[in-house]
Amino acid sequence: MTKIFVDTDVLIDYSKGRSRSFEKLLDKQLKGKLELFINPVVVAEFMTDKNLKDKEKLSKALEFLGLFQTLDLGKNAGVIAGDLLREQKTSFIGDALIAANCLNSKLQLATNNKKHFSKITQLVLYPS
Repeated sequence: MTKIFVDTDVLIDYSKGRSRSFEKLLDKQLKGKLELFINPVVVAEFMTDKNLKDKEKLSKALEFLGLFQTLDLGKNAGVIAGDLLREQKTSFIGDALIAANCLNSKLQLATNNKKHFSKITQLVLYPS
């Protein structure tokens, strides 16, 4: 089964009604064709939305995040992220931790920020 890590930008674009590409991923997951993953970095980035001060919106956001399996950030992912930052493959710690989870768990990455990950040649980007 194909395993896809979903970057924060995809979730934000979908939740704000700016993109429907996530619906295709979700439909494939519901049909058992793939599995969708996030990590605590994505959760934290997604939860920074000031609109989530509203309890109803917060509840919907938490329900939405329940659609994903969550990967832990272990020591090996931290080592990989450090390597990526030191080698200047990315300059953002969040992106480094996301890429490290993908590399460590052999997941493809669904992102609209392909430029942020373009120097990480071993990372497989999910076609959008």
